[in-house]
Amino acid sequence: MARPVSIPDEQILEAARALFTEKGPRATTAEIAARAGVSEGILFKRFGNKAGLHRVAMSSDVAGEWVQREMRAQGPLRTQKDLERFIHWQLDVLRDVVPVMAMAWASRAQTDAIPTDLSGPHPAPRVAIETLAGMLREEMAAGHLPNGNADALAQMVTGSVWYFVFLDLLLGGTGGIDEDTLAHELARRVVVELEPARKPRTKKKTRR
Repeated sequence: MARPVSIPDEQILEAARALFTEKGPRATTAEIAARAGVSEGILFKRFGNKAGLHRVAMSSDVAGEWVQREMRAQGPLRTQKDLERFIHWQLDVLRDVVPVMAMAWASRAQTDAIPTDLSGPHPAPRVAIETLAGMLREEMAAGHLPNGNADALAQMVTGSVWYFVFLDLLLGGTGGIDEDTLAHELARRVVVELEPARKPRTKKKTRR
């Protein structure tokens, strides 16, 4: 009886790399297994879980390139509605990203170590903040948005969205605020922060 053909790890990693590059953390182990021509059980046996597979298949640079490309595809960011749409997109993506990152931290070789797919010079979370700041600066330079601190705003938006998703996944809710409210209020806060300060009106002197 002929022995079954063993699929090499590199063939699985190539499939994982292609799908993670195409779809980011949204790529499922079922999709990766199908493209590699193996069962999901083989993936879990060899790499432990989706985070383990992502860690081996993806360098921080490759993941960062995907983040930058997908974020820039969400532009332009010129109005409050644009920002609300962008924040909704971020929330949707991070619902797939946060569990993978949580598993990556849990499966570290050392408790004080940074996961290998986050330890490079351009980790995806940092790329996300820098990309958003760059998009805002470009709109400011083009005159579509008033000048402001793009780096601080990008940090504020990204941090708020991460925290919202983390609590939503961890606790099943964030204490009453829903996604639409978060997107609206966060986008409004950015717009208000960018609005030029209005000069106080001076009272006209009346002639006697």
